[in-house]
Amino acid sequence: MAAEINNVAQDYAKIIQSADLDREINPLCTNIEDMLARLDEFETLLSSVRAESNGIMANHVCSILSFSDSFDELRARIDNLEAFVGRVSANLNDVERSVDVAEKELNVTDYSLKGLLFKPLKAKLTATDPATAQSQPRTNLLDGEFLPVPIYSSDEYFGAAAAPEEPQVA
Repeated sequence: MAAEINNVAQDYAKIIQSADLDREINPLCTNIEDMLARLDEFETLLSSVRAESNGIMANHVCSILSFSDSFDELRARIDNLEAFVGRVSANLNDVERSVDVAEKELNVTDYSLKGLLFKPLKAKLTATDPATAQSQPRTNLLDGEFLPVPIYSSDEYFGAAAAPEEPQVA
């Protein structure tokens, strides 16, 4: 048994002596050194980001907190603006419907200059009697006069505008 152990030991010694440790271990050491260098760079970057983050927090949190007083006013202004846009949109839809009715009354289908100028005049000349006018669609006329669509007043949303002062002539 001692001879077998001695043979095994000599075989392992031959294997270890034949192995080129520099050739096998040097790439591992190089990779480990590269990883350590990258880890060091990452740590430096991380500390830089932390320092910048702390600076931003110190500088801007105070300004954000001071703005919170104006936030309610800003929110109210945004709500008023949204209501204003909704009102203008509704008014625009009403005006478009009024224009559609006027176009039907005047038989305007041609939007060229000739169509816009001559078709309404021609329609007026060939107008039907009032008895058949009852079957016509909604009209923009009230007692023969044009009834404009009521639209918003900007004073309701933005306050009354100050009248511009007239220059004084000396």
